[in-house]
Amino acid sequence: MAESNATDLRVQKTQDAIQTAIKEMICEMDAADITVKELTERAHIHRKTFYLHYTCIEALFEDLLGQITEEYYHAIDQLPIDAPFTEVNRVFFEFTARQEPYAERLLCAPGYREFADKLFLNTMIHNRTRHNPYAAFSREEQNIINTFLCVTSVNIYRQWVADKKRVPLERLIALSGTLLNNGVVSLF
Repeated sequence: MAESNATDLRVQKTQDAIQTAIKEMICEMDAADITVKELTERAHIHRKTFYLHYTCIEALFEDLLGQITEEYYHAIDQLPIDAPFTEVNRVFFEFTARQEPYAERLLCAPGYREFADKLFLNTMIHNRTRHNPYAAFSREEQNIINTFLCVTSVNIYRQWVADKKRVPLERLIALSGTLLNNGVVSLF
């Protein structure tokens, strides 16, 4: 039993070192510039050790985004399934606003868009699986509505970050909620 605990502790320490190193690197450079060689040097691990945990850097990005996604699901799942859109909007902006700098960069920096877009698509699917207020529309129309909501929310968040968060969070939530809600409400 003691051997198993020691192994688990080593694995956890390695995971922590990898996570710390990648978060620092994300804050400093674009995805295309991050290499396994530099990551392993920063994490003080051997390249072979990295490959015991991940197949490539992209898998590590997806793992980080998966962790963020799970945290978002936990936050959004606290709402009743038929919560008004303005409350879903509030949870989205409150959740994204409290992310660490590496997560903000993952979500906003152009070099990470490919990975971030997967996260946002998955969260939209998760939200629609919980409750689909647009079920009366055709599948194609639902795709357009959901794309409008998702892309608009994400780009509002990205613009807020680009503007150095000068608009207070509560004002951002109210303004985006009104803009998005009125756009959607007009369909009904």
